This record gives sequence, C-alpha cells and structure tokens, in this order.
Amino acid sequence: MEIPELADLIWLFEDEPTAAFPELGWPHGLWAFRLRRDDRDVLFSLDPLAGEAYITLYVAGREVVSIGRLRRLETLGIVRYEGYEGLELRFVGAKFEPLSVQTKPEIKLSWNVVSSGTW
Repeated sequence: MEIPELADLIWLFEDEPTAAFPELGWPHGLWAFRLRRDDRDVLFSLDPLAGEAYITLYVAGREVVSIGRLRRLETLGIVRYEGYEGLELRFVGAKFEPLSVQTKPEIKLSWNVVSSGTW
C-alpha cells in the first residue's frame, strides 16, 4: 500500500498520532489521528502494514458515522487545492470508488461506494 510520510499525516491532522503499540514505531501497528473543527471531530486510524483503516466522525461529541476495517487499500493520499485539504483512500480494483475525508475548511466524509454502472 502506498501511503504518505508520517510527517505529512501529522501536518494534515495537525497533531501527533497515538499508537496502539508505540514501542513498535511507525509504520507498525495501529495509529490513530484525530482532528477537531468547530463541533466536528474525525478519528482516522490506520495500520499501514496491514493496509487497514477505520474512520469515525463525531458531531457535538456524538458519534454519527463509523466505517471500520477498510481493507484492500491501494493508496492513501493527501489532497490539497484552493483551500481544500483532505485524505483520499483508493481501493484495489474498480469495485469501490475512492473514499474522501475532508479536513479543511471543514470535516466531511464522502464515498460513492460502488462505481457508476456496476452492480
């Protein structure tokens, strides 16, 4: 799986991640990145070597969306343009559309799941 440098993920989430097993060091084990904007929070957890991710969104402290065990990730990329910043997760094969986690100017999640014209 292709992933950004740890420093780039820290830049995007504006804070250091927490590690499930800090003694292993990056990129081993599950790493959690958290960002807050206004009343929204996003928790993005990633196991780089396993190619597995988890995303949870909160509004006013309440969990509103949780997507777990996102597997078969091909690339994880940081997207930046004209005031927009975010993370794009692309999956192996054409079955699933990319999943986008917007971090700036506000926190949003978008995912069409299945590509148009496929069942």
